[in-house]
Amino acid sequence: MPGLKNGQLGTLSVTAGDVRHLAGPVTDATVAAILKTEPSIEDLEVAASYLRGDGSTVDRLGHPMAGKVAQLYDILNADALYADEEE
Repeated sequence: MPGLKNGQLGTLSVTAGDVRHLAGPVTDATVAAILKTEPSIEDLEVAASYLRGDGSTVDRLGHPMAGKVAQLYDILNADALYADEEE
């Protein structure tokens, strides 16, 4: 069945389309690096929201990045799309 990973029912694989939908028009190298981590949709959503600065500071302080979310954030933050925003 498409979208299922390792035959586990209910565990959907993240696709390149998902990455671009959630993170924007990032490079192919960034998409490949993200997919290599085998993230969940939830992890990718959280990392992308941190990168965009969504939510209140208090909310972000209460939910520090760790593990895969932090890894995804670092990958996305290194992409030219987001690196240009910091200049």
